[in-house]
Amino acid sequence: MEMKRIVFSLIVVIVALASACNQSSKNNSQQNSGPGDFDAEERVNSQLEELNEVLNFSGNQEEQVGKVLMESMDNMMRMREEMQNSGGGFEGMREKMQEVRTEQNKKIKEILSEEQWVKYEVYEKERRGKRGQGRSGGGQGRPQ
Repeated sequence: MEMKRIVFSLIVVIVALASACNQSSKNNSQQNSGPGDFDAEERVNSQLEELNEVLNFSGNQEEQVGKVLMESMDNMMRMREEMQNSGGGFEGMREKMQEVRTEQNKKIKEILSEEQWVKYEVYEKERRGKRGQGRSGGGQGRPQ
């Protein structure tokens, strides 16, 4: 009888630990990729700060570029969500996101001076390079 209690107690402890580990794993994956934990506005503001250091915005350029970046971010988040819900392929989403980035850059080019645009292109190239570092798959960055 005593042996049954010990075995039962061990099973209860193992189940409780497994449940706790599973819950912790779920929480970590939600923090790393959950849309609720992602603050698009905070990310755009951070990018604007970096861009301002590189480009030295004048007048209302920062506000205009911020609107373009936020619009692009919203579009990309919507596409990512649609892909996840539909089980669609990554390649299709990547192409659509590239189209969004192309349109974003077209709008930003209209806002910036020629000198700023050259600096922006260098900034973007460096950014893409940083995203590719440390990733498997030939060093290609993920879509943003």
